Amino acid sequence: MSTAEKIYMPAVLLIATFDTKAEEALYLKKKMESLGCRVLLMDTGILSESGQETDFNRHQVAMAGGSSIEEMIASGDKGRCIGVMLRGACVLAKQLYGEGRFQGVISIGGAQGTDIGTAAMRELPFGVPKFMVSTVASGRATFGPFVGTKDIVMMHSVADIQGVNFVTRRVFDNAAAAVCGMVLDAAGGGYGPSPRPPVALSMLGTITQGAMRAKKSLFERGYDAVAFHQNGTGGIAMEDMIREGVFKGVLDLGLHELGDSVVNGLHASIRDYRLLSAGALGVPQVVAPGSINYAVLGPVETLPPEMLKRKYIVHNSQLTLVRLSVEELEKAAVLVADRLNAAKGPTHVFIPLRGFSYPDREGRAHWDPAGNEAFIRALRSRLSASIQYDELDLHINDDAFIDAAVDELVRFMNH
Repeated sequence: MSTAEKIYMPAVLLIATFDTKAEEALYLKKKMESLGCRVLLMDTGILSESGQETDFNRHQVAMAGGSSIEEMIASGDKGRCIGVMLRGACVLAKQLYGEGRFQGVISIGGAQGTDIGTAAMRELPFGVPKFMVSTVASGRATFGPFVGTKDIVMMHSVADIQGVNFVTRRVFDNAAAAVCGMVLDAAGGGYGPSPRPPVALSMLGTITQGAMRAKKSLFERGYDAVAFHQNGTGGIAMEDMIREGVFKGVLDLGLHELGDSVVNGLHASIRDYRLLSAGALGVPQVVAPGSINYAVLGPVETLPPEMLKRKYIVHNSQLTLVRLSVEELEKAAVLVADRLNAAKGPTHVFIPLRGFSYPDREGRAHWDPAGNEAFIRALRSRLSASIQYDELDLHINDDAFIDAAVDELVRFMNH
């Protein structure tokens, strides 16, 4: 193949610690090249020179991270060394992708390599193929922090990444085929922007009925509604994509993660900027307090006596939905109001007076009008006069409530 032909081949960035993983990285490089992709090598090793030429050597990575290999080794601080290489890999990956130098990324490693590789991947936008072959992609240790809110594929290496053998060879072959397949598909037009203007939609199981109607209604009006599950991570994934400029508008029907944050429940937001991104960028948003009135806690038998005195629902053997107290709902209202008050764009809050979630309706397990009224009163008193506000004598899942919210968002987006 000529040099000119290679230039137009899509490229994959391969991140590895070449002081310990050179053999494996070079095998993976050769495999990906055989599948039609160019490969850029980034060495994030610290201990010693690998003797292998790479496109971005460990000295360049260290400098991008704000230090030098010599300074790091002299410090004797392993944590500092990893931190520098992690920052350097992030800086270079973001810069190189912005320059169009690669179309996908793959990394291999143990705990250290996974930490560095996935950190670099989290700097890249949604849709960029991201593939991590890791020794720690299974077991008791959670790998959620490695993935964060990004579309990273984690593949368990099964055997340790120490040499190319009949186990790791098959793992590397599959990994190479997967990432090259994604990159080549994107290069062939398999991935592209939505043909319809995209809208972010927050939801949770207890407002599914209303969210489904909203999604259908937005589709009928020419929009592509993307739903995000409010489980602590979903809302922040939505916020991150809003920050990337993906969405034309936001229909924030579910604020459950903010209610959960008040009591540090299992669905509390994993970052502290929930409900801030649309406002900061001036993106039109319509907001409702869906599912904000309860927390998701662990198995019912593990709950403290105080929680068992409240209204609660055993969702399954691992999760219990517990009503927030009046004081907690007031705190949640203040949190919502303060974040919305910072909005620079059109914002409208709709309050469903007949209940905030499926079980929060007269005659059902979470119905507590006094608690809801405490939330509404605190929100109303705290909310800036610049924020449009309406109370509707409806339940959040009622068709009329959803239609009013969708109508207003469409009006904002077409203004």
